[in-house]
Amino acid sequence: MTAAPAPAAAAPAAPAPAAAAPIATTTAIIPADVAGMNAEALDDDLTALGFEKVIYNSDTGKTVLLLSNWTVTGIDKPGIEQSVDKAVVVHVTK
Repeated sequence: MTAAPAPAAAAPAAPAPAAAAPIATTTAIIPADVAGMNAEALDDDLTALGFEKVIYNSDTGKTVLLLSNWTVTGIDKPGIEQSVDKAVVVHVTK
């Protein structure tokens, strides 16, 4: 009597390709009452809200290097909800 050949093991099914997850865009509200704040304190607040790109624009045209030496005079789009990956422009003076 001859032995019957062993059945071939079924190949594991390839996993179905995962559907691309939609990119979640997080938003936050740009603070409105910022005039007179220290620029470094505002930077901390904006970072805590999740904003990734903050541009400091000197009212005098000087380069803004050390935020603790600057006072905020205003911010673009105060009180508006915007994506945290878009730039927030802060106006400062010494």
